[in-house]
Amino acid sequence: MPITAKVQRTLIPAAIFLAVAVLLLILQGNRMVLDAIDEGILLEPAQRIAAGAVPYKDFFIHMGPGSYWIQALVFKLFGISIQAARIPVILDLALQCALVFWLAAKLSTRATATLATILFTCFQTANTAALIGQHRWDSATLALIAICCILEASTPCYFAAGAALAAAAWCTPSLAVLILVTLVFTYRKGLIPFTAGVAATAAAGAILLATQGALLPFWDQMQWLRANYSSVNITPYGAVNGGLANVFEGAEGIAKLVILIMLTCIELPAILPITAAAVWGYLVFRKQQSSFLLVSMVALVATAYPRPDVGHLAFVSALPYVMTVVGISTLIPAGKGIPYGIVPLLLALAFASNTIGTWRGTEKIESPVGALRVDKAFVAPMQRLLSQVRPGNSLYVHPYMPVHYFISQAANPTKFSYLGPGMMTATEETKVLNDLKAKPPQWLLYQRLTEEGFLHVFPSAVGIDPHFRILEAWLEQNYQPLKDPLNLAGYELWQRKLTQ
Repeated sequence: MPITAKVQRTLIPAAIFLAVAVLLLILQGNRMVLDAIDEGILLEPAQRIAAGAVPYKDFFIHMGPGSYWIQALVFKLFGISIQAARIPVILDLALQCALVFWLAAKLSTRATATLATILFTCFQTANTAALIGQHRWDSATLALIAICCILEASTPCYFAAGAALAAAAWCTPSLAVLILVTLVFTYRKGLIPFTAGVAATAAAGAILLATQGALLPFWDQMQWLRANYSSVNITPYGAVNGGLANVFEGAEGIAKLVILIMLTCIELPAILPITAAAVWGYLVFRKQQSSFLLVSMVALVATAYPRPDVGHLAFVSALPYVMTVVGISTLIPAGKGIPYGIVPLLLALAFASNTIGTWRGTEKIESPVGALRVDKAFVAPMQRLLSQVRPGNSLYVHPYMPVHYFISQAANPTKFSYLGPGMMTATEETKVLNDLKAKPPQWLLYQRLTEEGFLHVFPSAVGIDPHFRILEAWLEQNYQPLKDPLNLAGYELWQRKLTQ
């Protein structure tokens, strides 16, 4: 019996989802990324929630609670492990790849959808440092689900779209702007079920916070976020850490051309929205496409503010990939599109090989959260760190990298996973210091930031002191490096002075 087109529309995305999920589970399911701040910011609080603590009330988190709830639920279901920590991001990216195919096939041909999916999957998985727990993976995936549901245009799908967008806003509050955009496009059809879906999910989250006594603390935290986050986090559109000029330093002749091609591929999350806006805008003008996807894409890109750098734009790049590939294929005469796809396809496959290359450059070690794959250069110091800091030991990590709390399963004596210079104020510094004085930890993982290193990541933080002077003076007075120094990716292990 032949498989109908309707069944194929479901089976192919399902197969893509399964294939990408399995691939990511193998290559990224237990890889430790030592230079990524965001994963620990999610995992350490999520483990607290899984143990019964209440966000905003019992400890500090700087974003909406949605992703923390998702990760805590995974921990409750599957236990505390690095594999469980990676389940949400693996499912997020696998689902995005499947939906890229589904959406492109709905808007164009299956061949076009295949090309869009290969390009998206290859380039998105090339940067393995980004394939970690992060609230924006959750919110972007939920937003893409909502957009696909709106295009299906049935009452259940409108409700599902509303529920998905409200859930996205619980993960990343700025995604609420997409709710407003979608309301405009559903006012003639689907407004009631869409609004019902938004209201149901928004109310469920509010009721949960209220029953835990955390609704007012949540509101206060959102006001804190509005006042403090942008001051240090503003970056230019399409920025990369360290700036683009440094990429070409020392390059001559053909090397410059190679670097330019590589840089173009790296900058795709910033290039594609502009390209998609131009192509799709033209198609809307010619009445060949609706404006819903165009306005939704602009809104998604806007949610990356105040950090519309390449890394943050990558989280919302699924829709720009679809619109660019579908839009260009619409403008190319039928049957003549293959030459246009060969070069992007070859570049995508070349970049995807980075995923295999970085995996081969890792080595497996044991940890309290299961077997980890660690870059070979960090295997020895990581093993030594885990032999010194044991599960249940008290540890303070300053100022960033709370993933070490999770990997070592050491206890954080403060209510803060991290302290961000320029974002956290003297109030937060004092709270952390009071917590440390009340329960001085046995261990300290300490990075003494330099202004150059700080500006490398936060280029708009000119004039901002990257130090918490009072807190760091107390740390240096009460802790000392090991006699045989232990340095791991810029963090040095110190121990409490014996005289204390």
